[in-house]
Amino acid sequence: MPNIEELQDGPHANYYNTLNLFAYGTYRQYLENQPELIQLSPAMQKKLQHLTVVSLAIKSKCIPYNELLDELDIKNVRVLEDLIIEAIYADVIHGKLDQKNKQLEVDYAIGRDIRKGDVKEIASTLQEWSDSCETTLLCLETQINRANTEKQKRIKHKEAIDQEIANLKKAIKTQAVESDEAMATDTCRDIVGGLDLRKKPSKSKSLKGSDVNQIAWIIRVISVSAEWLIWVLAIGIWSHFEQGRYCIDTESCYASFQPEAHYVLHCFYHCRVSII
Repeated sequence: MPNIEELQDGPHANYYNTLNLFAYGTYRQYLENQPELIQLSPAMQKKLQHLTVVSLAIKSKCIPYNELLDELDIKNVRVLEDLIIEAIYADVIHGKLDQKNKQLEVDYAIGRDIRKGDVKEIASTLQEWSDSCETTLLCLETQINRANTEKQKRIKHKEAIDQEIANLKKAIKTQAVESDEAMATDTCRDIVGGLDLRKKPSKSKSLKGSDVNQIAWIIRVISVSAEWLIWVLAIGIWSHFEQGRYCIDTESCYASFQPEAHYVLHCFYHCRVSII
C-alpha cells in the first residue's frame, strides 16, 4: 500500500521495518537488526518465534532441535518444547516432538506473506510440480493400456480354450455313442448267431433257458424297441430253421424285458407264435 510504503523513509521507519519483520522475517533477524526495529514485548517476541518456526517448517518437515535453538535464541530444550507445544495448540503448526531423535516433525503450518522476488521461485516450483504430474499421468495411462491389452489377450485365450474343450466333449460324446451302437450290434449278432435253434421236425420245443436269458439280457442292456425285437427274432429264427414247426416259449424270461418289449413277448407267450 502506498501510504504504508511512505513510512520507510520517514521518522517511523522502524515501525515499517518491524512490520516487514513480522511479514517476512525471523527471530534471528530481529536479534541482528534491533537498532532499526522497535522494542518488542515478550508476547510479540513469542509471536515472532512462532512465525520463525513456520518459516523453518516451509523449508523442511523435520527440524532438528539444534537449528530451532539457534534460530529462536533459546538455551534450554525444555523451554523450546514448551514453545512448540504452545504453537501447536494455537494451530500455528501441526506436528509432534520426536524426543528420541531430537527433532520436530511438522505435518502442517500456516502460510506467511511472500515478497515479490519470491514469485518467480514459486512459479518455477509449481511448473515442476505440473510437469511431474503430467509425467505420472502418462505413465498411468501407459500402464492402463498395457493392462487392458493383457486382459483382452487373456479373455481371447480363455474363449479359445473353452471352445476347444467343448469340441473335445462333443467329439468324445459322438465317439462314445458310435462305439456303443457298434458294440451292441456286434453283441446281438454274436448271441443270436450262437443260438441253437435246430430241433427235430416232429417235436415242438422251447428255446433253452440260457438262450432265452441271453436274449433278455440283450434287450435289457440296449433297450431295444418292440419293432427291432421282432426283426431280431425273425432274422435269428429264419436263419436257423430249415424245416418243420417250431415255437418260442418266453414265459421264463418275460419279467426281465424292458416295458416296450413286454407287448411283443406277451404275444409270443400267449399266442404261441409259430414260424413255419
